[in-house]
Amino acid sequence: MYCKSGFIQHDKIEFFFCSLLSGILLGLGWPTYGNPLYLFIAFIPLLYAEEHLNHSFSEKKIVLIIFLLSFFTFFTWNAISTWWLSYAKRPDGSFAIEAYLIPVLLNASFMSIVFTFYSWIKKHVESKKIGYVFLVCTWISFEKMHLEWELSWPWLNLGNGFSNHIEWIQWYEYTGSLGGTAWIWIVNIGLINSIIKYQKNKNVLSLYKNIFLNIGKIFFLILISNYIYLKCEEKKDGIVDVLILQPNIHPYHQKYKTSTKKLISLLKKLIDKKIGKNTFIIAPETIFPGNGRKIYMKNIGGNTIISIFRNHLKKISPKTVFITGIELFDFYKKKDFSKTSTPIFFKNENDILWIDIFNSIIQISSDDKIEIHHKSKLVPAVETFPYKRILFPILGNILLNFGGSVMEHGKQDDPITIFLHPFLEVKVAPIICYESVFGEYVSKFFKKNAEFMAIITNDGWWGRSQGYQQHLYYARLRAIENRKYIARSANTGVSCFINEKGEIISSIPYGIEGVLSNKIFINKKKTFYIKYGDYISKISFFLSIIIFIYTVIYRRMYKINNK
Repeated sequence: MYCKSGFIQHDKIEFFFCSLLSGILLGLGWPTYGNPLYLFIAFIPLLYAEEHLNHSFSEKKIVLIIFLLSFFTFFTWNAISTWWLSYAKRPDGSFAIEAYLIPVLLNASFMSIVFTFYSWIKKHVESKKIGYVFLVCTWISFEKMHLEWELSWPWLNLGNGFSNHIEWIQWYEYTGSLGGTAWIWIVNIGLINSIIKYQKNKNVLSLYKNIFLNIGKIFFLILISNYIYLKCEEKKDGIVDVLILQPNIHPYHQKYKTSTKKLISLLKKLIDKKIGKNTFIIAPETIFPGNGRKIYMKNIGGNTIISIFRNHLKKISPKTVFITGIELFDFYKKKDFSKTSTPIFFKNENDILWIDIFNSIIQISSDDKIEIHHKSKLVPAVETFPYKRILFPILGNILLNFGGSVMEHGKQDDPITIFLHPFLEVKVAPIICYESVFGEYVSKFFKKNAEFMAIITNDGWWGRSQGYQQHLYYARLRAIENRKYIARSANTGVSCFINEKGEIISSIPYGIEGVLSNKIFINKKKTFYIKYGDYISKISFFLSIIIFIYTVIYRRMYKINNK
């Protein structure tokens, strides 16, 4: 195969191995066991292959070739980094292999489309640098889209790759995790550009100079981050005592078989084991009602579970609040009352009620006041059917047949609810499971003056795998971005306290029943990220549009001038 640009002849198998190598390096760089240094070189083989192939085929062929080549890279990365999804099971207990394959195939396809689009742009602009800027900007725009659309799966957003090295990314309080994405791409592009220049001019001194410059981009930001890390002082607008519960109920074998009465007894036992002057008690996601009927929202204050814990608090610690996960439902007589409701037929089609079920978090206090937040960032294919009108006629219920539910969940119109402690006037950001992966979404709670974060989750769906560990580590990014403490209660997983630097200061290991008590600092300070959110994505999207328009115009002018 001859390259018109003058490069030496390359065998197709070489580019295949370049693609494979990039995927493996991305996997080796991913948390929790990976070393993120690999991420700074991971895209070099793929970019190298794209550069050579782009000069070797006709325009019609190259689009398909680049897509297939990059798909292999991103499929390998997704398959290695999220293999734990294969542990998911259907309600009947069988393994739901589609829970693994669908996200891997779809995400790899989306990433490949972005990369192929970049390759097309670079081929049709005068300056290669414009193409590289387009790559960074479109990738960041893609990651932002993954945080917002119905097929949301931001698990492999590149900025998450540093969650096991928080000393490197203390500057996320200014950029959010998208800053980490830009960092990775800038270094990779700088290094591949150095290699391409060397192949043209064979100037070894220039190669070493450029490599040293790009390595400097890595260590310069690490140095700045460590400076911030050492200088960062905990903001203290107050101190609260928090008690975290980890009941360790198996999500498949026990969760929906344990009686409500037994769950109440277990949680009361855990509370009584270490209750002191605690002002907050936090229990995990969907702990109630167990095998009982989901709890009707109408007159919820009179529910037996609520009453039992309210009365228990009055006896043992009247100024303490109990925050716990709970499954709720509500009925409507009209479909348009809720966008997410599901019809229930009684005797005939004219006798219909519409129902919403909610994955919720509730705050119970001795003063009879109740706070409720419904989970708003729902897990695609488990809690919500993405683009249902289009996909349901094709796929049926296949997307909802694992994860413990075969019915879509509802969500509230205003996704940001702040819990207020009725006696201390302390404001809490209630975050449910998957919501903790969404940076700007979490920061909006602190725009409304929340003072610390209560994350409730159930991470046992994927067993002793990297799944629960990655989820834990991603929460550390939210602590850094917002400079707020986190109290994290996991049913099966890791319950812990995380400080403002993202450090895990105390924890209960996976698979252990227990309680954890600690004093945490609260503050109302708003970081740069809280104020401005994912501003990097807005800049990136704007530049992507400008470059695309410029490319279209340049291409037309080029064709006119060469007629």
